[in-house]
Amino acid sequence: MAHFWFWLLNFFFVLFCQFSLAQKPKKGITIEGRYTFDFATNALGGIKRGTAYLGNLDLTVEFNTETLNLWEGGQFFSYLLNNHGNSLSSLIGDYQIANNIEAESHSRLYQFWYKQNFENWSILIGQHDLNSVFAITDAGSNFINSSFGIQPDLSTNFPASIFPLATLGVVLEWNIGKNFKFNNAIYDGDPGTESGNPNSLTFKLSKTEGALIINEIQIYLLNKKVNEGIYKIGLWNHTQNKVINNKGYNSTHGVYFIGDQNIFQNSLKNINVFTQIGVSLSHINPVKSYIGSGLWLQGFYQKRALDGMGIAIAKNNFSEFYKTQFSEKIENEIAIELTYDWVKNDKMSIKPNIQYIINPGSSIDIANSIMALIRFDLSW
Repeated sequence: MAHFWFWLLNFFFVLFCQFSLAQKPKKGITIEGRYTFDFATNALGGIKRGTAYLGNLDLTVEFNTETLNLWEGGQFFSYLLNNHGNSLSSLIGDYQIANNIEAESHSRLYQFWYKQNFENWSILIGQHDLNSVFAITDAGSNFINSSFGIQPDLSTNFPASIFPLATLGVVLEWNIGKNFKFNNAIYDGDPGTESGNPNSLTFKLSKTEGALIINEIQIYLLNKKVNEGIYKIGLWNHTQNKVINNKGYNSTHGVYFIGDQNIFQNSLKNINVFTQIGVSLSHINPVKSYIGSGLWLQGFYQKRALDGMGIAIAKNNFSEFYKTQFSEKIENEIAIELTYDWVKNDKMSIKPNIQYIINPGSSIDIANSIMALIRFDLSW
């Protein structure tokens, strides 16, 4: 039966690709596609040297009920996702996952939700990616290491509704004036595994799986005399029942902080810095704390005003509980990334990238790794 759903979903995936490319969408219907593919190599250290190809195809359809003259403030959204290729982290042995499109090869219904917008708040219900609303750093999204997309104290300490496997949730967003926004959400506590739920068509809501409750306040600096910035403080609580070493635990929780700040801007040039900090408040979580930071520069070549370049560092601090699972002491993992974004136009970009992984933390006695890749981004 699982094979039937897999091939059925792949059939509709290909059909939708052809339709979206051949048809001009009606007003109020937005169809977008994007294909990202990487040629990568673990050039030194890690588990073993080798190369990998990773591909990611995104197809989205959005229906705006107001533009379609149905009712005000409504939005339907569906997101089809296909991943294919090889594993880069199986070569590196890293914990934080150096490549943010790495996933098992599957086609899936990634997101499917409805959102109703009101004057200063909105409610969203459906299958939803937590990381499309929570724990986002704008400058960090320019980098390729997964930690700069969503920090590991969130992505690995509990089963999260994030790429590549989202689950059911309810999200409330409140706009409190121009400078504050308050986001609240509750998600199914366990979306499953990629192999166990390959097409994202299986749901199981139960007390055993629990729920994820997450809250985030966002503070916007909009004064024109001050460089713009966004600062976020989040709190999460995962209520899934866990039995570890014959001892039961009812919940785990943690806090995080994210800051994006523009420190220089003129008609062409931009310099942005970001900081991520996360702390687990439960000792049984594998990640005790995390800190990440980076610098992103754009427009510093007059002839290549859209290009950007940056450097970032991510440090993942393991808990003593996680370290005791290894026969020898395991060190905290650090990832350093250098990247350049060569932008052809709004439909195509090429991004060469180098990462140095210190103490790859998925096992012991793994040598520091140097990874290099080139990413191609195509959209329509």
